[in-house]
Amino acid sequence: MSEKRDSRIIFICWLAYTAAYVGRLNYSASLVAIVSDLGITKPQAGLVSSCFFFAYGAGQLLNGILSKYYNPKKMIFGSLFISSILNILMPISSDISIMKYIWLANGIVQSVLWSTLIKTISDFVSDKNVARAIFVMSTTVAAGTFTAYGISALCVKFASWHITFYIASAVLLVSSFIWIILYGENSRARITAEEKSEKIKMSRGMIFAIIVMAFCGIANGFIKDGINTWVPSVLYEEFGVSQSLSIFLTLLLPLLSMFGTGLANKIHTKILSHSRLNQLFYSAAALLCFGIIVSLKFKSIAFVMVCFIGVACTMAMINNVITSMFPLDNRKLLGAGFAAGLLNTFCYVGSTVTSYSLGAVSDKFGWNAVFIIMLSFSIFAVIICFVSTGIEKKIKVVLQ
Repeated sequence: MSEKRDSRIIFICWLAYTAAYVGRLNYSASLVAIVSDLGITKPQAGLVSSCFFFAYGAGQLLNGILSKYYNPKKMIFGSLFISSILNILMPISSDISIMKYIWLANGIVQSVLWSTLIKTISDFVSDKNVARAIFVMSTTVAAGTFTAYGISALCVKFASWHITFYIASAVLLVSSFIWIILYGENSRARITAEEKSEKIKMSRGMIFAIIVMAFCGIANGFIKDGINTWVPSVLYEEFGVSQSLSIFLTLLLPLLSMFGTGLANKIHTKILSHSRLNQLFYSAAALLCFGIIVSLKFKSIAFVMVCFIGVACTMAMINNVITSMFPLDNRKLLGAGFAAGLLNTFCYVGSTVTSYSLGAVSDKFGWNAVFIIMLSFSIFAVIICFVSTGIEKKIKVVLQ
């Protein structure tokens, strides 16, 4: 019964967050078509994404703190259901000045999800299956991104970007009812000890570890959502690729980044240090960002796609470390929901900045400047992680 319960909880948590990604990245996936259809600038279009990221990031902090008081069954259902309605309103309005407020509201309602889902896994999944849960949840970003961009590419090719939001609404609605049906009635008796452990005061070493993870989260959100948002525009503007084909090519990023999340979990069995993991992955990201800059200079679409896919993989791996591995590895010293919500907040600090600012930078200085900025973020993150690994040894002593 425990195995079946664990598998059921992991599945519905995966489904809920994957559906949420479909209902949030559909805007970014359709961005190149929306800009063309509505006749707006890239900064104007990017502001809509920034409104979502701001609301989502701010909500993560609040919901991370309050998640232990939530009824997961009702909160997750409500979040998915309301997000479904908001997705319908986007194409109905077709006015960028209204769409930014709708997407702001979508960020607010979806901000309930991650911390509550991680708290649910921490509460109801047995310790022996937590590693499996970390891996499964790490695939939600890739699965949701792939689905959102796949739907958008088909809609832009054969219909219009408006249909993307109607399909996303249906995905969210169906997922909300699957959640409430399969959630069932879960006993809370198993987690009494863990709830008590949340009251343990954090050591200075743990606070330092959280600060390091927070900075890594800002850099991760900045690069990850910068890539997701603007790759179709780069392919369309720099390489003359059609709107639909640019979105189709972007599908390769989340599809192949799934392998990255699996690889990150295998590497974690050999390297337990979260800072060392991030140092390794950010080093790879820096090399790949440099590769993008070279590719743009020589107009090599094949090489630039390899680099884009590589950056997407490393960002998926880092996101897995920050928002899944760290909270669940430290679930007996921190509230898993609190840690997940707090760190996801910092990821979305980076996401909030990236959509508008990189659109403005590309308009003024070109795409080359955009990837120089991403390269700088990666290098700085490598330095921070390198310095923190020495201190992390002391942290382990404090925590034992």
